Amino acid sequence: MKNDHLNFIGVTAVLFLFWVAVSGTLDWPQLVVGLAAATFVTFFNRSMLITHEDRPPVRLKTLVWLLGYFFKLISDIFVANFQVAWLVLHPKMPIEPNMVELEVDIDKQASRVLLGNSITLTPGTLTVLSEGNKYLVHALTRHNGEALKTWPLIDRLKQMEVEK
Repeated sequence: MKNDHLNFIGVTAVLFLFWVAVSGTLDWPQLVVGLAAATFVTFFNRSMLITHEDRPPVRLKTLVWLLGYFFKLISDIFVANFQVAWLVLHPKMPIEPNMVELEVDIDKQASRVLLGNSITLTPGTLTVLSEGNKYLVHALTRHNGEALKTWPLIDRLKQMEVEK
């Protein structure tokens, strides 16, 4: 039980430091709001964020995998930014907005949420609906929408589930 309190404080501190880094200011009102937000996020998500005695801590292999996943996601976001800029600045604006149904074979809810958020974070795509393994995604072009069906990040999520 004592470890739970230390874990709570540790997770809150990490989230608070993230808040400070993102906000870019050390004004006391911002710090108070950041500390409150970090505390509430940790409290309401403690079952996911805090390791209990009966649950093993996050393994190094998982952290390395997540780091690789986020580097790939950041590179995809970088490339998509240029693609969207090209579409918008092109004289003919070859935009073909469309909705794409995407069905993936991912079992864990955390992986499905990560995928939905990754799609939304990537410029030019937006997860509109997520129900189980089915997603409805808005894409700026038909090609980008169809390319989601073979997105390497989906395979990475599937691979991570198999390895666990």
